[in-house]
Amino acid sequence: MKKIIFSFLIFLPLQIVSGQDKIITIQNDTILCRIVSVSSTHIQYEQKDENQNIVGKFIPTEEVLEYFRSAQSSEIASNYQTYMPKPKKHYLGFSIAKGVGRYIGEGSASTWDEDFLGIGFGYSYRRGESEMGTGLIFSTATSISVPFTVKKYFGNYVFLGINFLAGFDLNSNYPLKESLCFGMNMILGAEYVFENGFSLSLGPNLQHSIIGSTRKDSGVPDIMQFVGFTIGIGYRF
Repeated sequence: MKKIIFSFLIFLPLQIVSGQDKIITIQNDTILCRIVSVSSTHIQYEQKDENQNIVGKFIPTEEVLEYFRSAQSSEIASNYQTYMPKPKKHYLGFSIAKGVGRYIGEGSASTWDEDFLGIGFGYSYRRGESEMGTGLIFSTATSISVPFTVKKYFGNYVFLGINFLAGFDLNSNYPLKESLCFGMNMILGAEYVFENGFSLSLGPNLQHSIIGSTRKDSGVPDIMQFVGFTIGIGYRF
């Protein structure tokens, strides 16, 4: 009887350990845990702390080499191993910006009476929670501009973005009259990525641009401001 009890006490911990899930990081560290869920960006898992309390944690998928889910957690007859899919880092997108704006400076009123429309095409590269990209924007404000975009994602959906813009009005008509402008554009929005890689994003758009005239006949405003929203459709791969 004592031998049976002794064998049981030895075998029980082995069963518990073998029944645990494991996450192997790209640094070859092993995390013993219980995996709760796996998404394209994070693995959610649980571990016991030093007080034996269960604590929920997250790890970005790009920091994971592979993970193992036990039969106990997956309800499969034997342990299985899953390699993490490559995260979708590349993005091709199309966006529409709509809103109102104003020109401030020489020969310009400061009322918000200019109706702006912009269409953009871009490419960006995501690493972890950060993303950088560029593209082309065609608008009724500057004809054409080139943005350099930096984004920071918070969780799976929300992002904060900054565009640094260099634009040029190809038309000699009022208001910019073939002028060069530099600006900054703030975007706070949300993006949802479907399983097939397509994504949909929406957010407010705030832009402030400084205009430098290439003409000597003046009449060109000093500042252009824009308030509106941006809708984006893209594909991540």
